[in-house]
Amino acid sequence: MQPTNVKACTQCGGSAIGKGVQSGYASVTTYKKMGIGHKLIHLICTDCGWVLGSYVENPRVFKKTIGK
Repeated sequence: MQPTNVKACTQCGGSAIGKGVQSGYASVTTYKKMGIGHKLIHLICTDCGWVLGSYVENPRVFKKTIGK
């Protein structure tokens, strides 16, 4: 699920919000279990470049990883 409550930039007040993807060597893997990385999606103000938030494309793979 992606965030939908971002309406304006907290730095410049701009309302043009874009998405960017971080993958490859900068992908996210589960804690203590290396494997396939998952894309990290960033919400970015296209006026000033401020990163407003980030989320993992497939969060279900991270369930039950604490304490293992």
